[in-house]
Amino acid sequence: MSERLNQQLMRLALLLQMERRSRQAPAKELPYIVVNETSELIPYRQAILWREDTGRIDTISGVAKPEQNSPYALWLSSILKHIGGQGSAPKIAPFTLADLPSELAKDWAEWLPEYGLWLPLSAPKGIKYVLALFREEAWTDADVHLLSYLAETYGHAFSLAEASNPPKPWLERLKLRKNQLIVGGLLLLALFFPIRQSVLAEAEVISIEPNLVRAPLEGVVETFYIQPNEVVKVGQKLFSLDKTELRSRLEIAQEKRDSAQTEYQQTTQEAMLDPTVKSKLAGLKSKWEQEAAEVDYVRTLLQRSEVKATQPGVTVFDDPNDWLGRPVKQGEKILAVADPFAVQLEIRLPMEDLIVLEPGSEVLFFPNITPHQPQEARLDYFSYRASPTPADVMAYRLKASFAEKEELPRLGYHGTAKLYGSRRPFILWLLRKPILTMRLWLTL
Repeated sequence: MSERLNQQLMRLALLLQMERRSRQAPAKELPYIVVNETSELIPYRQAILWREDTGRIDTISGVAKPEQNSPYALWLSSILKHIGGQGSAPKIAPFTLADLPSELAKDWAEWLPEYGLWLPLSAPKGIKYVLALFREEAWTDADVHLLSYLAETYGHAFSLAEASNPPKPWLERLKLRKNQLIVGGLLLLALFFPIRQSVLAEAEVISIEPNLVRAPLEGVVETFYIQPNEVVKVGQKLFSLDKTELRSRLEIAQEKRDSAQTEYQQTTQEAMLDPTVKSKLAGLKSKWEQEAAEVDYVRTLLQRSEVKATQPGVTVFDDPNDWLGRPVKQGEKILAVADPFAVQLEIRLPMEDLIVLEPGSEVLFFPNITPHQPQEARLDYFSYRASPTPADVMAYRLKASFAEKEELPRLGYHGTAKLYGSRRPFILWLLRKPILTMRLWLTL
């Protein structure tokens, strides 16, 4: 009984501490505290802060900045819009995939745990934020009761944060007509001032012409003799396939060859006494040669099962443990051997950030390891269509060559590339995304 009482007192103390923390937190840190630190009081796996007034995701637990156009965010927005449109939207309500239409519920198991909780953050001016929590266990009445106190605190904390920084009206800043005309003229000049367009995108240092090492035959990877990023020489062993089946096949082939050889030799001796047997010699010799060729072929396969480097360079592949014991098909790519002094920059430019770029456009590469030392490059390749990235973002693939005076970065470095386009009026750069959206809507 005393242990249970101590747990209740600890949860109550933690609740009071979190209420104090949320009220004292700056406006920028408050959403992060709501989605991440609430788990100290009630455990969950995923938390989403939903803007009820705008119908958008504000913050997701464990993510610095949610990607609004990602498949997960788009699907989750549909789920929360559906829950918010129900009659119980202003109330705390648990929900599962059974509360959703079949079109939205079919992808639930792929993205979220089984049980969800709709937690409106009530405030004096109404509900502006909603906290959606997801976990594997069902929500108990005690959990809902405890979270209801925290929801009221969060709602008031958001109201206080917004009230502490009220927007100042423009009329108070521009009281004089002269100042209004000056500011208006400067803004007009700034809108038509030509600026150099630029955009930021993720980039990686890759090899120009890597030597792809593929499986020489179908089998199972048995041993790796090298590690990732290891310098190898010509003729050095890279990996080998399992030889058990080939060794058995070689023994059988040798036995067949020896048997055919013995039969041919015996028939040759019989032909010296019986001329009628000579007609069989040609067929027996052909069979002997065929079995001998099979032995040579299997020996060749055994040699090919040990793959060696055909050119010097650095090995490029993931953890070798991912390949050990894994069956591979003939021609399947296992790794690559790249020249560390023949590298280029690969850039993934999202569709929504596309600007006009020409061959030879200037590119600055900011490596993650040394962002204060950008390296110059020139654009020389632009894919004709976009493809999905590992983050499920449609992007164009670009390649750029480093300047000769630059010290080449290490193969595999990641960073950010800044691409420079032509000069355009500032207003066109400012409105490029709205113009693109309008063209898509109007099919222009």
